[in-house]
Amino acid sequence: MNAREKYIQELEKYLVTLPAAERADAVDFYNEFIEDAHYDTREQIVAELGTPRQLSHQILADYSIKANEKDGGAGKPASTKSSWRVFWLVLIAIVTSPITLVLSVVAFAILITALGVAIGIIIGLLGVIVGLLVTAGAMLYLGFGLLVAAPMTGIFYLGIGLAVLGGFLIFIPLGYWIIRLLAQGIANLSKFLYQKLQGRRTK
Repeated sequence: MNAREKYIQELEKYLVTLPAAERADAVDFYNEFIEDAHYDTREQIVAELGTPRQLSHQILADYSIKANEKDGGAGKPASTKSSWRVFWLVLIAIVTSPITLVLSVVAFAILITALGVAIGIIIGLLGVIVGLLVTAGAMLYLGFGLLVAAPMTGIFYLGIGLAVLGGFLIFIPLGYWIIRLLAQGIANLSKFLYQKLQGRRTK
């Protein structure tokens, strides 16, 4: 088994999470690329493509970006799962990429900062949802408790509780869409930085 065959065999193992058709296409492409370039040693292949593990991270990131764009479509955000998958695979691809270290560090720092901001917003949204639910429960409990002793006061608290409960029910889908748009924004930032770094690498 020559260097090319060993490299491709190792690459294929790292691409096990790809759909079979996509994995076969990627393996065939790089097998032909190495053969056409007449790279006879592993050192030559790694110098051009990186190690099999590094190349697999790039392939997985590229696939996740295409899948995310297909999942979105028509101006709608892609699923939250798809968007976060893009973020993590791009982050891994950047960290393990054989590109300039300074550029990788800058891109990594930007993505981690964006992740921190996103987590902060999500925690804030969850806090609002929990707060609304607890407030609604407390007002309803208090209102029912006062219906006999002070009917008007009890009705007042029940009204507040129902209003807050309505706000809770409205905020749940709103919060979901905010999180989905936030995830898509993170995915778009990841794609932008990744494509910029890939462009610098090919120059």
